Amino acid sequence: MEYKAARRSLQGFPVQFAVLGFLTESPAHGYALRTRIAEGLGPLWQIASSQLYQVLHKLETQDWVSCRVGDPAGGPARKIYRLTDEGRAAFAAWANEPVLNIRDLRVELLAKLYFLRRHAPGNVASLIEQQLKILREVRGRVAGHEATIGDDTAIDQAWADLRCRTIDTCVEWLRRHAESFCTPKENG
Repeated sequence: MEYKAARRSLQGFPVQFAVLGFLTESPAHGYALRTRIAEGLGPLWQIASSQLYQVLHKLETQDWVSCRVGDPAGGPARKIYRLTDEGRAAFAAWANEPVLNIRDLRVELLAKLYFLRRHAPGNVASLIEQQLKILREVRGRVAGHEATIGDDTAIDQAWADLRCRTIDTCVEWLRRHAESFCTPKENG
């Protein structure tokens, strides 16, 4: 399934990309993936086992992962998930694309930065620049919004001011941390 069509069908559900991100490192069974997500993205995402297996099933139907039954290290037979070429391409497209909504900075952008720092550190600065450009564009649209939205001008002006200040804070935050984001992650 094409990345953009699949992305639209799963709006607001970027957990699938966290799964793909960890599968870029190595094939894994569900429990190992859940543990890895908790270790790596615990502050960003909490994922229930049932949700993870739903995501894995959906990724398999999209042909972004393949599955085989395996016997890891002499233990019980488990489904081992492996990233397909389509899944790798979808993950790369997602990871290198800035978020469009400010609310997605806190979780989705940070997850993208997390994976890029590990898998494509040379792409981090580009993602940050793209994200700053989007924030500047949104800021310009909000600041230039002179028409009244509702029937209360004071509320309209307060809303626009809040949006502008929120965007300004996000720009400042991203600039403040850009250097540390662009510094390769130390393994350890």
